Amino acid sequence: MANLRDKMWMLGETPGSHHKWAPYNLPGVNTMTPMEGLEFFGVKNLCRMKMKSDGDLSYVTDDLIRDEKGIMDRLSLSLTGAGERPIDADKDTLDEILEVGRKEKRLVSAINDDFFHGERPKIYTPDVLATQRETLHTAIDHPIEFWSVVYERSYLANEDVYAHAKEFDLTTFWIWYAENIKDIKKYFEWGKSLTKEGRIILGIYMWDYGNGAPVPDDLMKYQLDFAYEKLVSGEAEGLMLHSSNNADIGLKATDITQEWLKEMIK
Repeated sequence: MANLRDKMWMLGETPGSHHKWAPYNLPGVNTMTPMEGLEFFGVKNLCRMKMKSDGDLSYVTDDLIRDEKGIMDRLSLSLTGAGERPIDADKDTLDEILEVGRKEKRLVSAINDDFFHGERPKIYTPDVLATQRETLHTAIDHPIEFWSVVYERSYLANEDVYAHAKEFDLTTFWIWYAENIKDIKKYFEWGKSLTKEGRIILGIYMWDYGNGAPVPDDLMKYQLDFAYEKLVSGEAEGLMLHSSNNADIGLKATDITQEWLKEMIK
């Protein structure tokens, strides 16, 4: 099917950041930048996240979103970054995103990473989210969509996320514990129900972050094939690979993903 590659995203973070701040048992050394990751996977849409180790990084001066080779088609920037970032670390990020968006027409969305985490839902109430969404839609000369990150672990914990999730334009949905990939059909349907129009991008991990272990080969292939099915049917708007931080550290799942992209995505 034509144009599937246009629906592919890659999540890009500061090189080495996943080895620095969490006990995920990742092997190797990560030096790949987000732009190098786009080239590696042959993907043109970048979702750039702020990590705990990024400190007070500003997107306005962020060298890692500088596209000197002109390979990027679309850009998404995190409004709230990874869960381990302090709650107030991203207080000025909305203004940064708008400043970037005034110059960069390829900026299409702002994303709340690890939003259903700790105190964040209490601080960012549905009313606060609605105001942020309206600002992103109207503050500059092209609308910026408002996206969220949701995991199957919220479903398993019976967390009521709908009141917040409906304020986002789109859900990026991820399987945190690799053993739950076998039930991805059930979790996918729940993820689609969270936004008003059922808009969803499937996140694809190449490492089992929930258990700090490799993703079993059969489950890696299964989640990729499931994502392809949903892309072709139009039930999913896209697929997001995680990530440039995993691509150069010797994972078998990365090799599987590369082969799958060559075979399935034209």
